[in-house]
Parts: sequence; structure tokens; C-alpha cells
Amino acid sequence: MVSDSSQETHQIGLVACVALAVGTMIGGGVFALSGIVINTTGPAAVLAYVLAAISVLLSVLCFAVVASRVKNGESGYGPIADVLGPRWRFLTMWAFYISAIAGGAFMLVAFGSYLQYFVTSANALLLGLGAALVLIVLNLGPADLVGRAETVLVAFKMGVLVLLIGFGVAAFKGDHLTPFAPGGAGAILTSTGLLFSVYLGFSVVTNVAGVVKNPSRNVPLSIVLSILIVALVYVGVVVAMLMSGITHFGAAGAAEAAEHIIGPWGGGLVAAAACVSTLSGSNAVLLGTSELLVRMAGNGDIPPALTHVSRSGRIHYGVLLSGAIAVTLMITGGLQTIITFCSVAGIVGLVMMDITAFRMAWLRWPTAGINLPFGILIPVLATLAALAQLPALGWINVLAGLALVAAGMVVFVVRHGAHRVLRRKEK
Repeated sequence: MVSDSSQETHQIGLVACVALAVGTMIGGGVFALSGIVINTTGPAAVLAYVLAAISVLLSVLCFAVVASRVKNGESGYGPIADVLGPRWRFLTMWAFYISAIAGGAFMLVAFGSYLQYFVTSANALLLGLGAALVLIVLNLGPADLVGRAETVLVAFKMGVLVLLIGFGVAAFKGDHLTPFAPGGAGAILTSTGLLFSVYLGFSVVTNVAGVVKNPSRNVPLSIVLSILIVALVYVGVVVAMLMSGITHFGAAGAAEAAEHIIGPWGGGLVAAAACVSTLSGSNAVLLGTSELLVRMAGNGDIPPALTHVSRSGRIHYGVLLSGAIAVTLMITGGLQTIITFCSVAGIVGLVMMDITAFRMAWLRWPTAGINLPFGILIPVLATLAALAQLPALGWINVLAGLALVAAGMVVFVVRHGAHRVLRRKEK
């Protein structure tokens, strides 16, 4: 066991929480997907990013409500058990675990692709796998070290993106925004569903609530701040890419746009920022998911071996397991499949948080914490907005993703069934 004073030494504050969430969200969503979305929707890509942010923001408010009631040392999902029961707490945690790991695998694949900008002869998948191993080693160290590293990485990539946005604004021409929606409303809705997953990285803050200073304040505040920051950055980068005049983007779309509006050095700088961005996003995922695993183990929902904590305050087995799953997805899963699993699992987790907030509102906020205005209205709208994204993902992929999430319930039933058998034998 680690002493309370040791745990407090390795806790992370508000700035590190925001950096973790921003680092997770500003990754593949802006560097790997922005070009794809612009190719599909044209200038209406701006609208798709905004609609996705608004849809997620409704659930973010519900997240803040639940997270504001977390107890010190407890996972940000702890209040779900008090309101709905332990089974639904586990389902929520499992869904976000699957979503986060899939998102991390996607960003590592994107990292390998952007690193090829500099090492053209290398294999992108091998580069991504090498990065995964480096991050696993980093996350075997203290949590506060990871938090400080994340803050530095986020500061660098944010500086580069602000530079790109500034050049884009300087090159602004209204002609590049017409026709605004060449693919029609259908393309906008499809892109919105695809982009829904790029905002789900804020849940990493809830995952690590147990090592956050003053979690009832810092967790909900960092969630809201990170969503607002990321939405502004996404829209700004899309506008900059549109101002480049490029009509069709490749895999390194942001770097291509930078070459046109900044110059050759700009393309290299943005490619470097893309590498840092996707790497830092994957770094944040490993930190958050390892903490999430140990909370599930602490609840008795998964094998207790994952509760082992090193002297540095890190969960070594949890880090290794999360890293192994991410590597497996990178090797065996296609990019589209990985993104779909990330979205579907994330939507399940969001809906569970929305239902928890709904129940709290229905009971007229029985415990101390943040309360939402208008009673049950925001949780209801949040649930509908999240579920509305599923059709755009394709029903076959959705069913496969739901099956992966449902597998978690099998783990829960088997685990707690074994506990009941042991208790009967002891009697």
C-alpha cells in the first residue's frame, strides 16, 4: 500500500487535468480526420465540428454533475453506483475503457503516418508500435511526471496550431467557403457522427479522478474548459485548411495546408506537431485507462492483481494491460473499425452518465454537488443527442461495437458470480 502522503505528492492539479484532456482530444481528430471531413463535406466541415461539440457538450454537463459528487480517492464514476447500482457503474467504466483504448490505438496509427513525413522509408505501423512501447515505459513512472510531460507536449502542439490558425486567418478569402455544403445535409450528419468520438477524450479526467487534487472542483471544471478549448482549435484549424485552397486532402492534410499558407517549413512544423499531438494523446490514454482499471479492480469487478501499486504510485499491471490491448488493436484492426469501436463504446458510456444525471435531477439533487437548470431536460437532450450519432456509424459496425461493450457485462457477471460462490462456501 502507498501512504496517503505519498499519494498526495503524486496528485495532479487543474492545469495538468486540462492538459490531459486537451492532449487526448487534439490528436487524430484534427490531424487525421480534418482532411477526410473536409473532403466529404467541404466548408461545412466547420459546422460538423460545431454540431459534434454541441452534442457532446450536453453530455459534458451531465459528466460535470456526476463528477462533482466524487469522493476523494474515488473514481469519477463512483456516484453512478450510489444512483443506479454497481452493475451500471461497471458498464460505464468498461465502455469508456474500450473507447479510450481504441482512441489511443487510432492516435498511435496516426502518429506513425505523420512520422513518415520525416522518415519516408520506414513502415508507419512499426513506427506507431515503437511509440506505444515508449509510452508504456513512461507510464510506469509517477503520475505527476506523466502529468508534467503532458503539459509540455500540449503547450508545444497548441502553439503550432495557433500559428497555423493565425496564418489561415491572414489568408482568409470568402471564395474558399463556397459552395458551403457540396455534399448536402447527409454528408454533414455523417461527418458529425464520425467527429463525435474526437471529443470523448475529456473522459480521461474522470478516469484519473482518484489522483486529482480537490476532484469535486477540478474534475468538472477541467472537463468543461477542455471541451471549449478543443472546439475552438478544431474550428480554427479547419478554417485554416480551407484557406489553403486545396480541394482534396491526403492523409497528412494539416501539413499539406501548412505548406500552402505558411511555406515548406510550415508543413514540417505542423507534421512535427501532429507527431507530438498524437503521441501526447496516446500518453494521456495510457494514464487514464490504467487508473480506470485499478478502480474497477478495487470495486471487485475485475481480477485484484490489477490493484498492485508500485512505490512510484503507478499501476504497472494496468499500464501493461492497456498497452497490450492498444498494440493488439493496431496490429489486427482496420482504422475505420478502431474509430467505430471508439465512438460506439463512448456513446454507451455517455448515455449511462446522462441517465445518472437524469436520475439525480428526478430525485431533486439529493446530494451536494453541481446541479443542472431545467430539471431533467438537459439529461434527456444529452441522451437523445448521443444516440442520434449511431445511425451514421453503420449498423453492422454499431452492433459489433455494442457486442464488445456487452462482453464487459459477461466479465462482471462471472466475476461477481464467483464471489457469491466463495461466500457460500465460507458459510
